[in-house]
Amino acid sequence: MTPSLKVVVAITSPIAFHQLKNQTILSTCIKSAQNFVSSVGSNAKLAIAGSAEDLAKVADIPCEKIVCDPNKPGDLAAAIRATPTDLVMIHDSQRALTQQGQFEAVYAALINGIDAVRPVSPFTETLKSINADNYIDETIDRNSMMRVSTPELIRFSAIDFDSQISTWFVPLFSGAKIATVDADADSARINSEKEIELMSYLLDWNK
Repeated sequence: MTPSLKVVVAITSPIAFHQLKNQTILSTCIKSAQNFVSSVGSNAKLAIAGSAEDLAKVADIPCEKIVCDPNKPGDLAAAIRATPTDLVMIHDSQRALTQQGQFEAVYAALINGIDAVRPVSPFTETLKSINADNYIDETIDRNSMMRVSTPELIRFSAIDFDSQISTWFVPLFSGAKIATVDADADSARINSEKEIELMSYLLDWNK
């Protein structure tokens, strides 16, 4: 039997409500998540997580609304706990150009023995550490870093509901078996208004 799946679009910043081409960044992310939900079948459902104020702006979308602060792992986990499901997939509202192939790759990688999967890519920029006097201490080895993308896919049974801190969207139990897949370059996060124009060009290119 196909496990039940909840695909959660997490509204992580007000940037999500800015326009990207002819719709908001959030609308583009929700559409991608809806397309993936449709491809999985009847055991998959869409949900949107965010503050009550943010969720009021998407009240017309017929799906579950999860009131919480998605930027706080413990808060998001507690809200998800209210409606259990076998698998939880969480997608950042800032990653509007994430393609269906990345959703599919993450979903396919959650094989037996794996508790959580997310996309990653190499870190290619030069990164410096700065001391309290704003002098450069050292150059950090870029091979020790990685860029993390979404969606993240997690087994409900692997979520540590008693924890508050995590490098994932929700806390995982110690010893959880994790895996990664290659992230596409166009799944980059939109962090500021200045990046929206660049993403608009990439959106045209993807067409």
